[in-house]
Amino acid sequence: MATLRVWDRGTARRLAAVQDFPFPSGARQRFGFQHETMNADGIRMVEDATRQWFRLVARQPKAKLAMPSVAADAMWHEVTLHSREYDAFCASAFGRPLHHIPASAVEPGTNGPGLSAAYRLARADELSTAPALPLLFRVDRELAITGGNHYLADCGGRSTCHEVPGARCLRHVSGLEKARRNGWRIERPGSDNTFTGDAPGCGGGCGGN
Repeated sequence: MATLRVWDRGTARRLAAVQDFPFPSGARQRFGFQHETMNADGIRMVEDATRQWFRLVARQPKAKLAMPSVAADAMWHEVTLHSREYDAFCASAFGRPLHHIPASAVEPGTNGPGLSAAYRLARADELSTAPALPLLFRVDRELAITGGNHYLADCGGRSTCHEVPGARCLRHVSGLEKARRNGWRIERPGSDNTFTGDAPGCGGGCGGN
């Protein structure tokens, strides 16, 4: 059984700050210059994925999350370059500075627990109960980002991972199987009550700070 935290005013306030944050036009322009073949719809999708990342951090400001998307990571970096706007945003949305650590600086294979935590929060963010990938975990593949991260919600294996070339199975990411056995802690936006229910199926996700 999974217990959902009681929705608190602090979380609602932080999420509102994320939702109301206008991405600096310069960040979108610089991202567009670096991805010349991406159209306006693609850039908006990356912005939406980056905003979802910010929502995950706003839900759990002290959690150690790993950034799953190369595209969202790049957009996040561009936003941080507008230091005055970004610092004010972090203060209202997270209550602390949110430092950008490039995904390339994270040692491969060490971000499993952070990916697991980000995946669970991203599924909760989309109120997902099916074993599908939230936006933050599928944006790289949908936009064919060069060097992007590709994920599977479930490889179909149980105790053994059936590795798929070029994709990472989120069911077997370090820590995720344990979370499934022990039940998922998920927040439900707008809920004022504690909810218990069966743990959702396995899926994928990432994030990092």
